[in-house]
Amino acid sequence: MNGFWNIGSKEMTRQDLNMAIFEGTAEGVLWQPRLETWIGHHMDRGTMPERFRGMDSLEIYDALGCSIRYGATAGIERYENRDDLVRIEERHPDHTVERIQTPAGELCTVCQDIWENGKRVNHRISDFPVKTVEDLGVVTDLVERERFRANPESFGRAARSVGHRGEPTIFLTGSGFTELIKRWCGLPGTYYLLADHAAEVEAYLEACDRRDDRIIDEALKLPCRIFNLGDHATNEFTPPPILKKYLIPWWQRVAQRLHSAARFVHTHWDGNSRLMLPFLRETRLDGVEALTPAPMGDMTLEQIKEGVGDEMVVLDILPAIDFLPNRPVEQLLEFARRAIEMFAPKLILGISDEISEIGEIEKVEAVSGLVDEICGLAD
Repeated sequence: MNGFWNIGSKEMTRQDLNMAIFEGTAEGVLWQPRLETWIGHHMDRGTMPERFRGMDSLEIYDALGCSIRYGATAGIERYENRDDLVRIEERHPDHTVERIQTPAGELCTVCQDIWENGKRVNHRISDFPVKTVEDLGVVTDLVERERFRANPESFGRAARSVGHRGEPTIFLTGSGFTELIKRWCGLPGTYYLLADHAAEVEAYLEACDRRDDRIIDEALKLPCRIFNLGDHATNEFTPPPILKKYLIPWWQRVAQRLHSAARFVHTHWDGNSRLMLPFLRETRLDGVEALTPAPMGDMTLEQIKEGVGDEMVVLDILPAIDFLPNRPVEQLLEFARRAIEMFAPKLILGISDEISEIGEIEKVEAVSGLVDEICGLAD
């Protein structure tokens, strides 16, 4: 760390420091936990702690001394060619049926719903729509229909709202492979399809590549400098053979396009990722978000450091379980101190993945105090 600790970050804004970390010129640590789930939960239920009542989300971030990562995600409008496409939604007391009808066929997704006091609080797929190779053909058709349009005015309004609190980051797409798992087939269904119909799965992935080029074309019309890929890569979803064949070439291609336009891009790896860590730098991405250390995940800080080296930015790294009421704050702060010592200045400190609804917000403030003590909180 050497002189790093002798130069505080108080003279920089949180936005300045955010960019400096990606540019490799930082001399401080940015504390950027994602608090939206916690804030939304307590606002909706009227359980917001007294000191935050009457504040909006940005004011709560300011009160806690935190930067915000996804406060300005607007700017890319998504739509589809729908001339011969029909979407139907059937609401039932405990589930929703979503049907998509196209000339290529029909898909039916069943989602389980949980309601509290007349409000739907959980909506999860219980029956995936793709069960046959013919169903996959319908999905490929839907991907080909996806279109995007840059809206610089919308992005500008969002960026001005966030202001000095952080550099705007926009979501692009996740990998077509993990999207197949999360949205269309589920994990077993994806691997059965790949085993039985590899050519059709690869045709779907090629359609996703074309879709991804379309969104990048529009993204590059915006003055946004940092982008996120919502891959949700894990050992289970994308073990090394799949990673090497399907994801690494895709990440390299996306990185090349964005780097050629002087932009930065990071991926989202949450859950168990130890088996994938040796391949991380091969992706040519600038950073990795939400790596989850033990005991919540399956890797140590030392293993993560070996994976990212001194080149990649690490975003988050503090296990979400350490913010639960039954975990001692001293343990959290000791872990945070170790993380800072190991990864700064290529570190955007946060919570892997997010603080939960029942997490203790006082621990977020305690980490703010630690960062301030070590190198100064950015303004």
